[in-house]
Amino acid sequence: MRRCSELPLAVGVLIVAGAVSSAPAQEPTDAAPVGYTVLQESPDRLIVELPNRLLVVAQQLDAAPVVSAQVWVKTGSIYEQEHVGAGLSHLLEHLASAGTTTTRSEAESNRLLGLMGAETNAGTSLDSVSYYINTTAPHAEQAIELLSDWMLHSKIEPQELAREKEVILREFEMGQGDPGRILWTLTQEVRYDAHPARHPTIGYLDEFQKIEREQVVDFYRRMYVPNNMVFVVVGDVDREAMVRQVARLWAEAPARELPKLSFPVEPPPGGTRQAAGFASIQRPRLRLAWPSTRLGAPGDYELDLLAGILGRGEASRLARTVRDRAQVVTEIDAYHASFSWGEGFFGIDADVAAGVEPAKEKILAEVRHLLAAGITEEELATAKRQVLAAVAMSGQTAEGLASRLANNIVDTGDPDYHHRYAEKIQAITADAVVEAGRRYLVPERLMTVTLEPAPEGTSLELRNREAEASAAADLPREPVEIDNRRIAERVRASARKREARAVETTPIETFVLPNGLRVLIGRSTLVPAVAVEIYHLGGLLADPPARPGIANAAAEMRMRGTETRSAEELAREVESLGATIGTGSGNNTTFTRAVGLAEDLPRIVDLVADVTLRPSFPVKEWQVLRSRLVAAIDARTDHWTSEIATLFREAWYDGTPWETNSLGRREVVEALTAGELRQAYFERLGAETAVLAVLGDVDPARVKELVAGHFGEMPRAGAVAFVLPEFEEPARTIVTRVSNKPLAALHLGLGPTPARHHGDFATLQVLAEALGAFPYGWLPQELRGLGQGLVYAVSAFQFAGLGPGYFGVLWNADVEQLSTALERTVVVLDRVRTEGVAAEDLERAKAAVLAAEFLHKQALADRAGDAALNLLYGMDLEEPDRFAERVRAIDAAALRDAARRYLRNPVAVVLAPRPVDESAIHRALGPLLGDPAGP
Repeated sequence: MRRCSELPLAVGVLIVAGAVSSAPAQEPTDAAPVGYTVLQESPDRLIVELPNRLLVVAQQLDAAPVVSAQVWVKTGSIYEQEHVGAGLSHLLEHLASAGTTTTRSEAESNRLLGLMGAETNAGTSLDSVSYYINTTAPHAEQAIELLSDWMLHSKIEPQELAREKEVILREFEMGQGDPGRILWTLTQEVRYDAHPARHPTIGYLDEFQKIEREQVVDFYRRMYVPNNMVFVVVGDVDREAMVRQVARLWAEAPARELPKLSFPVEPPPGGTRQAAGFASIQRPRLRLAWPSTRLGAPGDYELDLLAGILGRGEASRLARTVRDRAQVVTEIDAYHASFSWGEGFFGIDADVAAGVEPAKEKILAEVRHLLAAGITEEELATAKRQVLAAVAMSGQTAEGLASRLANNIVDTGDPDYHHRYAEKIQAITADAVVEAGRRYLVPERLMTVTLEPAPEGTSLELRNREAEASAAADLPREPVEIDNRRIAERVRASARKREARAVETTPIETFVLPNGLRVLIGRSTLVPAVAVEIYHLGGLLADPPARPGIANAAAEMRMRGTETRSAEELAREVESLGATIGTGSGNNTTFTRAVGLAEDLPRIVDLVADVTLRPSFPVKEWQVLRSRLVAAIDARTDHWTSEIATLFREAWYDGTPWETNSLGRREVVEALTAGELRQAYFERLGAETAVLAVLGDVDPARVKELVAGHFGEMPRAGAVAFVLPEFEEPARTIVTRVSNKPLAALHLGLGPTPARHHGDFATLQVLAEALGAFPYGWLPQELRGLGQGLVYAVSAFQFAGLGPGYFGVLWNADVEQLSTALERTVVVLDRVRTEGVAAEDLERAKAAVLAAEFLHKQALADRAGDAALNLLYGMDLEEPDRFAERVRAIDAAALRDAARRYLRNPVAVVLAPRPVDESAIHRALGPLLGDPAGP
């Protein structure tokens, strides 16, 4: 049960002129009577149907003072009717999100979003368009009002339409350099002949460019109606008050007749199928797929379990046999994609180590073996437990819970579908799983999709529509009902007694073991889960000079066996609990992180202690893992963001441990031995430089007992003390690199900026929000919001850790617009240094930083990691409160002073599809260089 959509969420602004408005702009007064029909009600949730058939869900979630307001419209790319393949739904998404309405301008929407400190975005999939605003709970009513305004009163202003079409052209170009998108597009074509799901959600370039405003207006009027929408509000709110507000805002928006839709019935494939393409990747990618069934239809649940047994997790069949033993792939995964609107597919994805054909044959041989010999009861129990644990641990964030509720209602009419799914799956037998596999995974229906590395000099062209593989006109058609009437009936029928879970949250407390290990314990009963995380100083900062990657390789090896468990035994035990345990290494620390059900706390603590204190570093396992790490290093050039980030670190941090990311360098990892990894890990392991955090539905006294019993033996100090390396100020540098990715990209660094514990960290966070927050930051406004849409992705951020960092700006653009976009970027950066920011811009940025503190720390794992790292970085558990105080105290003078102090000494890295003029880049950077010849 996995829904597939085009990979990234598309971002944008939305839609429709005064004459186009779906409802009058005037809001009914609070005193006006509001009617609705209750479909489901429980102590923490209210689901209603308005007279216009808008479905409204209000869910109380008291874990943090935040709210997520979302609107889902059943108008994804498969519902575009005569415009299918043009990307009309995706274009509307860009226009409707914060666009001009009959009640306020685009600028006013952006101003309000900023003052709320909101995080907002939108996304288009095959069957829906979704919009969200995440903010703090006091702004819930404003978030609901803004979303309602965008949906009800949107105007398709010609200038906004022209601009967003330019932005989407950049997205087309970016997608052509994205291996994941290319692979998915090829899969759509090979899976579907007649169904509109064969067409990319973004559309075809030639069809997209033909879209006129009249078509957009007509489609908006046709599909953006209350009886085709679901409005969800989740967070620290009064559920009844939220429903009443939505009902008032939408009271005069009428239900409208929706189009009578039908889809051609996709004929059974006549035989095996193949599709192939090229991408800017280092190694081939392979997808094997078989046509399957619908969401909730016979065979759906069985195929979900089969996917878990075959290829989900370190203990799965394909990971053990094809990846680790045969070593013909470096990564492999199995999944089942099923949909409510039609039949999906069962898929196996792999990153190929050598030849595609040997990998394909090994995978198919393992599939044949499983279908012939069957599965064990242990494998089945593990797959079921993973489903139960995932459901039990879900819903920790307001945004995640709101999305799940909306998805469940749109797909099945059952807001609690995941819980029913987890219950029903427990009754499935091993024989039923194998029988489903035999019924669907037949050789005659195999679809093979391959993505090969693009040959040297290959230009990756944008896609236009090609001739249809088959005519749909002669096929029978299946009617499609999208009106909420049927969904409302299902919601009412699916009602069952629910009791709100009592949420108890206590402040995090600290105690110290005799060996100096600091232990953090926090109780939260939001979900029956627990997060156990231990961090110790190290990571890249502990790697020897010019040998980055040792700490990460040693960290990854800790899951490949201990003194008491082999790699396979370790993986089996973790997955049998439905838990996740991962080891890794970052810029400043080495860590072990685990999340599982609270009832399994003793076993989880034991496992974390085992991989932390007793890893065995077996030589045979290192021979297997090394090739996977090398492949991951090579894959840094597969996507523009990781490729340019790697180049930037080499330029800014040359000669320091941070000169690359935590994966390290290929030549270093290839030369390492298992013995070197063991020595590097244990000589740094010490309780005094570590922090252990345990948060969740736990008894603190029991946690103390478990931790003392398992970590009391941890050595007080490592044989090699942690010493912070020296960092020198980087030289002003311009680096350009030619890539076969269609878009150019810029990564600009300024500074250096101080370490994380420094008081200016808060000021620089506010500066980053003022400049980079989407859609209202100075840079998004300058590069996406004014005139031509020069860029698709743009951000400003602060890189900080135990050592000095930098202030970064990152964006991508058409190579012809590279100089223009850079000149505008420099103007913005120079303006914030010389003029400072207006009072309203400052308050907006401060609100965004403070909101992010709550929004990004809702899940147990996030809270545990944040608390542990604060201690390791030289702060304390009160740091969040102090940080908030520092943010609130920042004034315009302080922000301008920080900009003057740190926005200097530029290092610019440019990735482009052809050579660029470095002198032009130097001239554009003039104001930041202090160059009087600059613009």
